[in-house]
Amino acid sequence: MIILFKIAFRNILKNSKRTLLIGLTLVITCTVLLFSFSIGNGIRRQILDKYRDTQSGDVSVVWSNVKKIDTSDPSRLFFSTYDFKKDKENRAAIKRLDKFINNNPEEIKNSIKCVRGSGMLDTGTFASYSIILGVDEAELAYLQEKRAFQLADGKLPFTGKYAIVISDDAAKSNNISIGDWVTLDSSTSTGFVNTQEHQVVGLYRSSSDFDSIYVYMTREDALELFDQSPDYFQSVRIFLNDPDQAGQFADRLDAYLTESSDVLRAESISYSSEFYNKIAILIKDLFTMFVLFILLIIAIGIRSVVRMNLFERMKEFGTLRAIGFKRFQAFLVIFLEIFIMSLFFFAAAFFINIGLIAILNNHGIYIGKGAVAYALGGESIYPVFEFYDTFTALIMITLFSLFAP
Repeated sequence: MIILFKIAFRNILKNSKRTLLIGLTLVITCTVLLFSFSIGNGIRRQILDKYRDTQSGDVSVVWSNVKKIDTSDPSRLFFSTYDFKKDKENRAAIKRLDKFINNNPEEIKNSIKCVRGSGMLDTGTFASYSIILGVDEAELAYLQEKRAFQLADGKLPFTGKYAIVISDDAAKSNNISIGDWVTLDSSTSTGFVNTQEHQVVGLYRSSSDFDSIYVYMTREDALELFDQSPDYFQSVRIFLNDPDQAGQFADRLDAYLTESSDVLRAESISYSSEFYNKIAILIKDLFTMFVLFILLIIAIGIRSVVRMNLFERMKEFGTLRAIGFKRFQAFLVIFLEIFIMSLFFFAAAFFINIGLIAILNNHGIYIGKGAVAYALGGESIYPVFEFYDTFTALIMITLFSLFAP
């Protein structure tokens, strides 16, 4: 076997023009392949991270009505709502939840009680459906850090009472300017409709029509609008120090909560994110399949170059067969030539890909606003390198090396 390696290596050095030609093609091919994996990883992580940061956390605590909604519904957590008629039972469950959170500080990084409701934003001329979020400064700072909220103009809603931040798209479509007063209508926990006047103090950047329907206000103003007790919430996002333990933590918390009643339930992100996880995997697979189709065409071209070179080397292989080399050994020589070149130029492509990711991670790859931005989780894609992709690419390179001879 060693002699076959020596022959293959000698031929690589001897045919320098062929080696450089194939090598340049392999570098481009491997770079495109690795970068496509990184783009797919970035899309998948971006979609799941946005869902985690804005809806579920690592573990979400929801009211029992959510359990009746199928996990394939992407907005199921938004429907989490308590039954006002079970006030005593609800408050007992909330106390049990608070006790569990306070007793497990070593596992819990942070927990956010979400005050959320739906309503109508009315300017007197235009009215649009809105999801109203009551936030405090810590929660909004977290969303800003995760790029889930980006202030485009004006101020945050903590400047005074009845201050709100709406999307730049909503402001444009409804002819709203910073400083204008608008009316918000929302259903209360008792079934009535509450109406309040609020002043627009800021605009946040939205990437799609769906992202433009949020209205941010202080938690106190939201509780007043919803006529809701400060003890209540619509859901709780729990972030863990070790996200990999989310499944076990959720099972433990759910069992603890349901010991006395089932009004509050806990579930992990792996359970609640079925829709987003499938979409993320599908988008990555579709993107990868498209790239692989292009790479297959390139591989056929490389194979043609190899075959042309082999016709010029018939005497060499005739000599090898004459001195006792078998047909399979001649095949191995060609395989080793392609495989050694592939590994060498794959290493070069690997470092090029790492460099591209490092550069693009600062600003991302801008894809613009609209439905595409919503589907991909944001206006920009940030490539993510995952080490197991290297093994996948190496398997493909090995198959290519077998295909060429």
